Parts: sequence; structure tokens; C-alpha cells
Amino acid sequence: MKFNEISQGYVTELILEAVGKNTHLEHLEDHIFNKGFEGAKEAINYLSSLHEMLEGNSKTPISMTTKWDGAPAIIAGRDPETGKFFVGTKGVFATRKPKINFTEKDIDENHPAEGLRDKLKLALRTLSKLNWNTVAQGDMLFSKEDLQKTNIDGEEVLLFKPNTIVYAVPTNSDLAKEIASADIGIVWHTEYVGGPTLADTRAKFGFNADVLGNSKSVWHRDAIIKNLSGIVTFTKEESIDVLNAINSATAYMKSIDSSTFNWLEQGNELIGKDFLQQLKAHVNNNIRAGAFDKPTKFAQGFIQKYIAFMTKEIDKVKQQSTKDAKLQKQVAGVKFIRKNLKSIVAVYDLYLKIIEAKIKIIRKLEIIRQMPTFKETENGYEVTGEEGFVAVDRKGNALKLVDRLEFSKLNFGSGRPGA
Repeated sequence: MKFNEISQGYVTELILEAVGKNTHLEHLEDHIFNKGFEGAKEAINYLSSLHEMLEGNSKTPISMTTKWDGAPAIIAGRDPETGKFFVGTKGVFATRKPKINFTEKDIDENHPAEGLRDKLKLALRTLSKLNWNTVAQGDMLFSKEDLQKTNIDGEEVLLFKPNTIVYAVPTNSDLAKEIASADIGIVWHTEYVGGPTLADTRAKFGFNADVLGNSKSVWHRDAIIKNLSGIVTFTKEESIDVLNAINSATAYMKSIDSSTFNWLEQGNELIGKDFLQQLKAHVNNNIRAGAFDKPTKFAQGFIQKYIAFMTKEIDKVKQQSTKDAKLQKQVAGVKFIRKNLKSIVAVYDLYLKIIEAKIKIIRKLEIIRQMPTFKETENGYEVTGEEGFVAVDRKGNALKLVDRLEFSKLNFGSGRPGA
């Protein structure tokens, strides 16, 4: 079975559309918070589609890309307005004062931070040697000075650590020789199409970097996972396990009324944008702590999270009338959250069930290894998975699949308690 024949049924309706710039990809499970009951249905449908994809039974083409843990994000290509080659960060898309760098002088003026400035100058010198007729975004993996040689399990490797994950390649391999001879390494994942200015372009995920050609000074590739025929396909037991997890989430969603999700929209209306932001921040606090709270504990903790946030907001202002207004908002917000505790518990319980099914799918996808990946510990290097995956439909829409607890361990060094 060819990978381009692997498909799924719901993606063309998609859950997320890549409208605008690739500034942020949403997690599958966060659809519940973003879109309520409809978001929950879409997330479960998406899981079902991924399950079908890994069984080889679906009919609409979808591609998978690997999330490389690179930094910084580099935007490069031909400026649609001037036709000149440029490099930059996401600041190139600003409508008022875009930070588009055509020369090293531009980089000096636009980017005072020395480390970023040096990397952009390197990108300007080297990436200009590729064949550019478009604009693309990628994650920088290394410059020549970032490359190191060491031994892992008795084998000499060439390694680099652009962000959190360590990438390592045996030094006697052709891949290591290619990397060692390059001045810069970058993985492309997004193309920007349209115009007439960069600010007017839109993101299209799943960029094929073959169109850029090659240069000895640039080691580059795209993030699209190729040649997966027969590699990532569920066994019968794996298929049943994932399907049971999806069915469990589906049954639970059907057991609660759609009105159970109304507090999400009502909270935004009563409290404003801070409500959803603080709800997601509370989830992220759980992740940083290394475990997801039980639903009841999560809901109760959200009250304390909101109180702490609003207290800081009140302390920031000096005028008493403003303090009083914010205090009134805080009181109303706390009352609202307490009133809806049962609904918050139910929705978060579904949130965890969706994550459980998602993780089972990720575990299967982890068979795919674009390059050996490790985490650095006090005792040396331990094998770890890649940062995650992105599912891209034929329209260029994309959705992020990440084991957030596992990746949090790399960032915060905590053990992983049970969820």
C-alpha cells in the first residue's frame, strides 16, 4: 500500500483551516475549548479518520509531517512585492512595519539580539543559493559550529541540539557526511502563497522542498514523511485498542447533553477573552506539573487559577474605579465558574478521553523516525520520540498531534506520573 493511498474521511471538512500565517497550530483536544460541542464531535471524527488512515481503509488523501524541534523559525524566499530574496522571522508578516531582511544591514536594524542576528545573517548568505520562486517557513536545526561529535552506546555520532531534543547521526553514515559539509541545516514545513504583499499571503502546510534544489552549503529537507508503505499500519490488536478508546470517548460525549458545553461560550461572553486564555493556561500548568488533574480537581483548581490571575490584574491598576470594576468582574467570574463546576468536570473528562485515544495513535506513529532522537540527562543520552506530528489534508489544512506530557518532561525534567 502506497502512502499516498492512505487516507481518511473527514479531513476535507476539517477541523482547523490554515487561514493566515503559521503562527500557531492547535492541539486536537483543544477543539473542545475552542468550539464546544461541535469541536468535541470534530475531534472524535478526526481520531476516527486517523484510525482509518492507519488501517488503510480511508479514501481522501492525507499526508503526515514530522514536527522537528528546531529554532529559530526562519521565513525565506522571494518577496512577492519586490521579487527580491529575503530572510526573516514571523515579523515579516507585520502589516505596519514588516521586518523583511534583504541585506545584512536590514538584519542589524531589525534584530538587535546577537544570537538571532547571527543566525539570520547565515541564513541570508546560504539560503539565497537555493532556487527560490516562493516563500517558505522552516525550523533551523544547526549551523556548523553547533555540530558536535560524541559517543552514544559505544558508537561515535554527530549530534546537534537546536532546542530541546538532541538529534544524532552515526559519523560513518552518508547522512552525517552531508550534515558535516553544510553550513546550515533547516527543515521546511509551510509555504506562503498569494500576495501581493507578504502580509496578504496565506499558509499552506506540507511544503515539498524539492522545488528549491540543492546547495552544498545547505542541508535541507521538508517535513513530509515519505515512503511509508507497510510501515505504519495497525495490527489487529492495536486497531481494536485504539477503536475502543475512540468508542469510549464517543459514548461519553453522547451521554452528556450538548448544553453541557454552553459554559464555554457563556464564559467568553461574561468574562471576555481572559476566560478561554486562563482555561488553557490551567491545562498547561497541569502539563508542566507532569500530569493531568482528575476532572473534579481540575475544575476546582480553575477557580483558584482565575482568582490568582484577576488579583494580579487588579494590582496592576492604580485608579480605584478601575480596581473596583476589575474586582466586580472577578467576583462575577468566580460565581460563574462555581455555578458550572459539574459541566466543567464533564467536559474535561471528555477532554482526557480524547487525549487517551490520541496518545495511542501517536505511539504507533512513533515507529516513524526521520532521524535518531535523544534527550540529554545527567547520565548521558536516552532515546526519546520526536516532538510530534502534523496531519495535513490536500488543501493544506493542518492539526498538531503531540504527547504534551512527554514533551513537557524534556522541558521541565519531571517524571511522568499517571494521568
